[in-house]
Amino acid sequence: MVTGGPRLRLAGLVLAAGMFFPALAHAESPPLKSIEPEIHPDQPAGIRYGGLLYHASLYSAMVWDSNIFSSRENVVADRIQVLRPGLTVSTLDPNYKFTFRSSLDHLEYDISPAENRTDARADLRGTVRVQRDRELDVGVTAARVSEPRSIQRRDLPEDAANPVVHNQYSAWLGLRRKHNHVVSTTTVTVDNDNYFDVRSNDGSRINLQHLDRNDIKVSQETDLQLSHRLLLFSRQRTIATVYRDEPGFIQRDSVKFETLNGVEVRITPLITGKFSFHFGEEHFWVRSIDADPERIYSLEASWTPSRKVRIKAGFARDFGGVSFDLDSVGGRRTRADAQLDYEITRQLFFRATFNHLHANESSLSTGAGRIENTQLYKASLAYELNRFCELFLDYAYERRDANFEINEFERQIFQTGILARF
Repeated sequence: MVTGGPRLRLAGLVLAAGMFFPALAHAESPPLKSIEPEIHPDQPAGIRYGGLLYHASLYSAMVWDSNIFSSRENVVADRIQVLRPGLTVSTLDPNYKFTFRSSLDHLEYDISPAENRTDARADLRGTVRVQRDRELDVGVTAARVSEPRSIQRRDLPEDAANPVVHNQYSAWLGLRRKHNHVVSTTTVTVDNDNYFDVRSNDGSRINLQHLDRNDIKVSQETDLQLSHRLLLFSRQRTIATVYRDEPGFIQRDSVKFETLNGVEVRITPLITGKFSFHFGEEHFWVRSIDADPERIYSLEASWTPSRKVRIKAGFARDFGGVSFDLDSVGGRRTRADAQLDYEITRQLFFRATFNHLHANESSLSTGAGRIENTQLYKASLAYELNRFCELFLDYAYERRDANFEINEFERQIFQTGILARF
């Protein structure tokens, strides 16, 4: 991958993501995430009006999914049409950098119209320079999200007749301070999640209000640049979560403390390595939920052997912890991933990724032991016709082997799309 400019910033974002939680080894539900349009050097100039810069986009795709429910017993293949209009508005004042993004995802299934869904998202975030060495990070997000029916989200009802819909809201305020080689950021985040009732297969309504929750997060991030080759980083976070109290359901309220410490070493100008250790301890108000401390050891490496090629790889060992979404508690997990980025030409970009997850854990609801091996292979192509139009081609293959056959499945997803930007 070419060094410099927006591409280095993009690579930095990829490395920074997932520092608290490594990515799970399972594919996205359609639409697949294609290569970022910003990877190409030619970008549309947008429309400038006053102190604002406007960008509009329209994405259209056709998807074929071989197993829309990620199931072994109920294998249904379908063709899906995707339409996503979007709008981005940015300020031009360097002291008040704000960006507003909005998008609407509409998915229409050919054979299974009950799976049709429309997601809406709006995001406003920005940075205010208070002093030369101090900045404020502020932001709010709102989204209406539809969770497709799948065994990968194990806390949702299995007999739901439609995707589960919920509203997500988030707001945060952070203070970033820079002093010599130290960058310190303190952030307070408030989240809210509200679930709607869903219709069951027999026509009755399923109440999902027990999933409604509010949480507040207080985080402290510190980066110490000892030299141009050595960076020390530390992340601390406290999360207080309160669920709606509904009769007949276990109360999930908890307080969780997390800390992550690590080092990033630039071994050569082309090779970078990162090691981190994450420790988390969650205390539930209900004593029946016994959560072992969470420990994650992770190692990441990136290598740029040529101007057009970038290779990344990661390995992590994960112990303990609780996940309601995955119905898992304790145990151990091994994760490995790799990514290859190749700029074939100035207009054609290729990306290949591999993810592996071995999980040996217990079910939170039944207590039964569960052993699963999940592999995910994904390949993507992005071709820039011109700065206003891009073509995308994506393929994903996912396979899970487990000690219980009901948890096994195979899935393939083909996706082709076109993006118009102005």
